[in-house]
Amino acid sequence: MNSVLTRISSLKNNRSLAGFCLDVGLNYEKLKKAFQRDTIPDAESLHKIACHFHVDLGWLFSGLNEASSLHQYIGQKLSAIRRARNERPKEFACRIGLTPAVLDWYESGSAAICFSHLEKACALLGLPPEDLFGLNTPPPAPPELKIVAPASLDHGPGIRNEDYISIPLTTSAIAAGQPIIQEENIEDYVLLHIRAAGKRQDLVASRVDGDSMEPMLHSGDIVVIDRQDKSIARNKMYAVFYEDGLTAKYLEQQGDWLILRPINPNSQVQIIRPGEQNNPIVGRIIGSWKEL
Repeated sequence: MNSVLTRISSLKNNRSLAGFCLDVGLNYEKLKKAFQRDTIPDAESLHKIACHFHVDLGWLFSGLNEASSLHQYIGQKLSAIRRARNERPKEFACRIGLTPAVLDWYESGSAAICFSHLEKACALLGLPPEDLFGLNTPPPAPPELKIVAPASLDHGPGIRNEDYISIPLTTSAIAAGQPIIQEENIEDYVLLHIRAAGKRQDLVASRVDGDSMEPMLHSGDIVVIDRQDKSIARNKMYAVFYEDGLTAKYLEQQGDWLILRPINPNSQVQIIRPGEQNNPIVGRIIGSWKEL
């Protein structure tokens, strides 16, 4: 049995598949075929299961712990709160709307926490959210990006033109779709130091949509993208053309699926199939700039 079905079986526990589907609101025949053929259920079914059990969708699909100290901290804090209240795991899990299996995964740090449920859990426990998140223990800082700046700004006499290269700033659709950027599609240029550019040849700049990578990147920030570097590497950030906009994400490849992981804990993991669109990975992000 593949690992996705193994995790679903753990959530199903001793219930019949028909009863499980009825509780979660799933199509019984579709899920039964997935188990019979040992295939991954469709995205809608995975989403319903993740929402019903308050587990992270990316974790349900990949089984990977996000290796985040914030996830581990919150799991330890839940365990400490439960023990301080002298409650058994089953009672405590019921109190905060989880199954005992999911609570055990959270407390042991073996599953990525569904942040959208934590606010409700805090309300059920009568705790302010900051008590659970531990605002005095911030999550680890994301890796720094190199700073670039629009060429139209006045940089003063200390900047030598020969030390910088000009990179075209375009809309996200053009950055993603056109191998050669036409002059009429360039709204400005950004400057990048030659040491940061290295031997890269196909660089383009564009603006990011959305807040999924806050506090590192904000909507409207300018990023520089190496469009020739599309090989997925751990802890590297990539520009992905998704839903008609350019989004920045950490990427993971799982079979035919591409997992887009955000930094912002309030943002959801996204799962897409690259084969369903023309190569959504625009390239690796090597620099950023924002107006203050």
